[in-house]
Amino acid sequence: MPRLSAKDRRVELIDATVRVAVAEGLDAATVRRVAHEAGVPLGTVHYCFGSKAALISAVADSIEQPSIDVALLEALPTDQALFAAFRAYWEQIGSDRRRQLLIYELLAHLSRGDEASREIARRLLDRAYGAVLGALRAYAEDLGRELPVEPEVLARLIIAVTDGVSLAWIVTSDDAQAQVVLETFARLLAALFDQGSASA
Repeated sequence: MPRLSAKDRRVELIDATVRVAVAEGLDAATVRRVAHEAGVPLGTVHYCFGSKAALISAVADSIEQPSIDVALLEALPTDQALFAAFRAYWEQIGSDRRRQLLIYELLAHLSRGDEASREIARRLLDRAYGAVLGALRAYAEDLGRELPVEPEVLARLIIAVTDGVSLAWIVTSDDAQAQVVLETFARLLAALFDQGSASA
């Protein structure tokens, strides 16, 4: 077994936890199962994290948010730009069934826990809101527009819709329906953007 730094070992154990949870569900990611997946003694997991709760917290913190290159959207009409942004989101994370299931399982698991666990769940959501909020503000600033509603509310609305589409897709695997819903939402949102711009 190669000798790794504590930091690298923690990353290895987080990756092992994600692999188990994605393949078999979060409940299957016991400390013993994670140690086996990573090929390390059981004590190594306890040494690196202290508890399964700390390991799950680290997994939640490791979830990456999608990145959208706002500069590529500037030349497009509003509806096309927003749909392109949703399509980029979908290509990165929305259509990854197992990844989305892991996120929903993490949120449900953490929300059933104590206040510390619920804070981790809130942090995971806040990172998703923050990623969307940053893209919205950059897009509006680059185009010299005012956002039509409070930016924080708009970010939460977008996450609510995209999460809803992802959850439905997990059940149905209907790619065409997911694309139709996202395209329709992009048009509705574009009308709101254009209305806000006209009244500014």
